[in-house]
Amino acid sequence: MIKSAENAIFIYEIKLEGIVQMIQPNDINKVPDDQWEEFKKQAMKDELFYKGEGDLLDTPEGRALFCKNNETSIFRKDDPDNPGYKIWVFNNQGQGLVIKKRSKVDPEVMEDIEYNADGIEISKSYEPA
Repeated sequence: MIKSAENAIFIYEIKLEGIVQMIQPNDINKVPDDQWEEFKKQAMKDELFYKGEGDLLDTPEGRALFCKNNETSIFRKDDPDNPGYKIWVFNNQGQGLVIKKRSKVDPEVMEDIEYNADGIEISKSYEPA
């Protein structure tokens, strides 16, 4: 756990030296305000960084890589299609994942798409947002 700006700088140095250090979902809560911009730059270099259309989670191969390399956890990001809302990724490492986001048809409904460990869709369901 990062407890000071000193430790946050240490993580950046590790990443800059080329040692793979996956960024975890709660890392954003641990970055001091004065280091936020540098943290964002480093996060975007992470091969698992999720930035909207055309990225890792849009293909079966990308979803399989995400599922395999990320720990069992919940990830979230801003939804580029629905400003003000989040996309949620519930990952079960090596087993599968569920991506939840607001429906494009009805923003009062969440679309839940479940994928297996190979990134192939196995089910789709809807729930109230």
